[in-house]
Amino acid sequence: MRLLQRKTLRIAFQVLGAVLFIVILTRVDLRTVYHSLRRIPVVYLGATLLILVVFTASKSVRWNRIVSLQGFQVPPARAFRVYAASMFAGYLTPGRLGDFVKSFYLTGRGMSAGKAIYSSFLDRVFDLLFLAGIGYVSLLTYPSIFDNQTLITTVIAATAAVCALALFRWRNLLRKTARRFVSAALRGRSGGTVERVLSEMMSEFDTLRPAPVAQMIALSIVAWICHYGVFIVLAAGMGIGAPPHLLIVSVSAAIFTALIPVSISGLGTRDLVLILIFERAGLSKESAIAFSLCFILVYIIQGFIGFLCWLAAPISRAEENGRAV
Repeated sequence: MRLLQRKTLRIAFQVLGAVLFIVILTRVDLRTVYHSLRRIPVVYLGATLLILVVFTASKSVRWNRIVSLQGFQVPPARAFRVYAASMFAGYLTPGRLGDFVKSFYLTGRGMSAGKAIYSSFLDRVFDLLFLAGIGYVSLLTYPSIFDNQTLITTVIAATAAVCALALFRWRNLLRKTARRFVSAALRGRSGGTVERVLSEMMSEFDTLRPAPVAQMIALSIVAWICHYGVFIVLAAGMGIGAPPHLLIVSVSAAIFTALIPVSISGLGTRDLVLILIFERAGLSKESAIAFSLCFILVYIIQGFIGFLCWLAAPISRAEENGRAV
């Protein structure tokens, strides 16, 4: 009964997000939005595709580095296909839970559930830390979106940093935090109890070493430069007169909104957040919606790449246990 209630609530939120999106569209000039999107030159779209390939490649190499520290080997080309396919699945699921399919790929090749989920967990941790850091710095350099912005964001950032240090200092706290993550990853899958998977997952943190972590940080920098670069390129192509700092803040806010599992890929909620940020900066609702639709455009391009990779390397429980992937 409780599971049914959760599913009903999740569906209700997704419907609410779609309704919110429709309501927002009725309150903007859709012709202006359409002309903004139509204005994007073909060369900008080509640059977007190229940047997204580099973005995916950087993140796949980082994930592959995590997996190699765990004693598994994934050929680079296969790692790219698996990672791109997991991103395709992530775009279709609330909270990007579809990202876990790369863990299912590893369990199908003989890795235990805890170790496989750890690779996705750490991969997401790197992204969230960089996303939060970039968003915070951009807010400091563009301090006019909301009142007392510098003070409020600094307090939030300091609190988050203290909480993060506490989590890694006391593993029991980290275990409790990761419990929900693991429960979501195991939904509908066998592989042992949550407690056993958590124990395996926590033990994998001991595989981290300074040199590999430095490599992962470098790859994260490349990936996020590409990610923000895509939206700066598209905004320039549409002629949106927003400075890079504002675009970076907007992208960070939009991504965090999409991670909240109340709508599919942030539909509706992302648009509302971007309208609030753009209007505060003196830009029109139409510019905000056009920029928001760029996320859907990016998801379509990235999703198409991932879909092709899914066809080339479907995530299945292959019978290759104990061998290199």
